[in-house]
Amino acid sequence: MTDKELLEKIKQSAEQVDVPERLSPENILEKCGKLQQEKEAQESERKKLRFGNPRLIGGLSAAAVFIICCISLGGMTTGKFYSGNAQTENSEAAYDCPGESMEMEAEGGMMEAASAEESTVVRKNAGELYTLAGSYEAVCERLKERSGRDEVMTDGGMTEYMEYEYSMDDLGENAAYAGSAESTKQEKLSGEPEEAQRYSGTNVQTFGVDESDVVKTDGEYLYLLRGSQVSILSAGEEMKRVGEVKPETGDSAASVCAMYVDKDSLVLMLQEYSTELKEKERDVLGDYDMLYIDTGRSVSVLTYDISDKRNPVLAGKVTQDGTYMTSRKDGNIVYLFTWQHLSEEDGKAPEDVIPEVNAKKVPADSIYMGDGGERTLLISSLSLYRPEEVRDTVMILDGGAEIYMGEDSLYLYKTNYGGAMETTQIAKFSLTGGFLNGEAAVSLRGMIRDTFAIHEKDQKLRVLTTDMSGADWENCLFLLDEELKVTGELAHIAVGESIYAARYLGDMVYFITYRNTDPLFAADLSDEKNPRLVGELEITGFSEYLHFWGEDKLLGLGYETDPKNGQQKGLKLVMFDMSDPTQLKVLGTKVLQDTSYSPALYDYKTILADPEENLIGFLVESYDNGVRRDYELYRWSGEGFEKILSEDLDDDGYDNANYRGIYIEEKFYVAHPEIVRCYDREKYELRQILKME
Repeated sequence: MTDKELLEKIKQSAEQVDVPERLSPENILEKCGKLQQEKEAQESERKKLRFGNPRLIGGLSAAAVFIICCISLGGMTTGKFYSGNAQTENSEAAYDCPGESMEMEAEGGMMEAASAEESTVVRKNAGELYTLAGSYEAVCERLKERSGRDEVMTDGGMTEYMEYEYSMDDLGENAAYAGSAESTKQEKLSGEPEEAQRYSGTNVQTFGVDESDVVKTDGEYLYLLRGSQVSILSAGEEMKRVGEVKPETGDSAASVCAMYVDKDSLVLMLQEYSTELKEKERDVLGDYDMLYIDTGRSVSVLTYDISDKRNPVLAGKVTQDGTYMTSRKDGNIVYLFTWQHLSEEDGKAPEDVIPEVNAKKVPADSIYMGDGGERTLLISSLSLYRPEEVRDTVMILDGGAEIYMGEDSLYLYKTNYGGAMETTQIAKFSLTGGFLNGEAAVSLRGMIRDTFAIHEKDQKLRVLTTDMSGADWENCLFLLDEELKVTGELAHIAVGESIYAARYLGDMVYFITYRNTDPLFAADLSDEKNPRLVGELEITGFSEYLHFWGEDKLLGLGYETDPKNGQQKGLKLVMFDMSDPTQLKVLGTKVLQDTSYSPALYDYKTILADPEENLIGFLVESYDNGVRRDYELYRWSGEGFEKILSEDLDDDGYDNANYRGIYIEEKFYVAHPEIVRCYDREKYELRQILKME
């Protein structure tokens, strides 16, 4: 009997069966669609048993669907799911949902592993850079060791330590980010391509890994992050505010510091503060206790169902101790990074000093310790499908690090200035299904001076550094394997200069160095043991930002300078021809006269660079006659840059760094959380201005 005949027979035999509403074809289709999204997003995390095809199921009668559900569920058995690289004592994969702890989700027609909190992850050291503490007592001992070091007063008036290598106070969210090789389309982030709609996404570090921003769009609505709330605007024929999300909190100082939009989910990260009066024993200065004000900080991840934009509903909440540092969203997995200063005097018992996530102490076997510092980096993951649960948490006790999240792994890196040579220390953590585990570590000569200079491809890392420890600066290129072992390197590149910008594409890397002129280098990385410089081009000025423009061109944004003395002459756009890396060429340049600065040079999220739509947009400032601000939009004609929009922003009075250029179909928006301008894309004429009140 063929499949078609079998389905027809099932249909005929089930016509009289009463079907619960929750198992109607429409509900089954909707649930199957959602579960299919989760399966695809978590394919590397766990295996799932799934029945049917949503399109086929949608075409059957309600009774037939019910029969198929029963048959499918009856044939399922319990078992264990394994995923990831962590090893058990028996050297088996260890993301194990123990014993028969399986959930039977009849409505979804699939078997799913139990709650992530029940999963067991056997941690591994991240090389010798970050080793597992093993116990709370070990953490306290480390804090006691650090408390005896010589203290100094920083410029900001905060007490730090002489051996402290890197201050996380200097790490705002933008500092922790690196740039993207392409502008990310929102549909790529959710794993399902939109059929026809065109709209811009947030410029991100790694293609497919989303990052928060103050303005987002899903192609139908604009989302504006405004302090402690988010405004939702329709992007139809006329812009209008249709919804508002303001998290409920008893903290008047609370603010939303990050925002993500994924279909009918809105994820907000809320920084909250708690203040209480505490008593501290004083043994040295007298027989009395001292009262002091203690301020605690925590970040809540709030996930809202925004299927009804006029009535968003809170779907889940996760709370983590510390100050917001940055975040990422990879498919349906959200990662939160917070930092916190610890002290061994924070409590009587060892566990008193340990931060909490969802009101639970970080497990001792999930704590890593570096070689110095009292700052914790707390990293947690959660799924949009279980927004009230923490999937995994690790804590790192060290002096601080910057973050790079590749497609497969998380890398923490920092500069070590000790000794005669400055080095960059890098640790690698796997991210299988949202579970973090140490993999390896390495030290490289020099420091990473540009956030685009570190890049992962096929779990292998490429890094560009500048070594400034000697009499002459020099630049280095390192190729590393999956275990962070150096397989090939280049040294003594552009002696006397430093790296200003870099981009990796396939087995090529292009990077800018600068002293008084702007050399563009091209290096071939196809031979992992022998990377080669294959091209060099020298022009005046320098680029601070690079963006691939298709497969054979490279866009640069920076400054024009006087080659004799390096004096800046204004912002400059340049288009490089890299079709033949051995013969790099300049196709066109445009010096923006009377311009002095653009936030796009240092915050990549403020720039719109979209080769498919041929749009290059960013805010510029001029200081020649007072301060003037404009949002400018250009396109590449094939021979040069053409200005298609210039909007005077002087009357707004808002923060320059929060303007975004966004397109949706045939409309273009210059959007700020407090004001949005809408233009048609035919003549770029202003159609509407909407101010938030």
